[in-house]
Amino acid sequence: MIISPYRKINNLYVPSIKIQFANPNNLQLNLYEYGLLDTGADVTLIPDFIIRELNLRNMREENRITVRGINNSRMQSIPYLISFSFDYQYFFDSVVYDITETELREIIIGRNILNQFSIRFDGIDKRIIINP
Repeated sequence: MIISPYRKINNLYVPSIKIQFANPNNLQLNLYEYGLLDTGADVTLIPDFIIRELNLRNMREENRITVRGINNSRMQSIPYLISFSFDYQYFFDSVVYDITETELREIIIGRNILNQFSIRFDGIDKRIIINP
């Protein structure tokens, strides 16, 4: 079980958790970043800097999707395979989609990852409880 407090951003508590991301072909290429757990997002979106830093290879170009960003703007996103860990020990692979940094620098963890776990948002105590 992983218990993580909400982060305070601009005097608001948000369900954001520190996650380790890695290249699935080389787990030594990894970084730690905060991701916003968003139950309203269908897919996980990551900014370009993570793709570059982890040297991720994109999946087939025909798997590109259109996503809606800030202010309901539409953009094309390319899928990448990435490894991630909530507890810095056990890694899971998932497809994520890129998003330009001009649109969003935050990492949005969508239901394609969230639905792999039992996650409880404890708003009263301002914490996230994850059971793999």
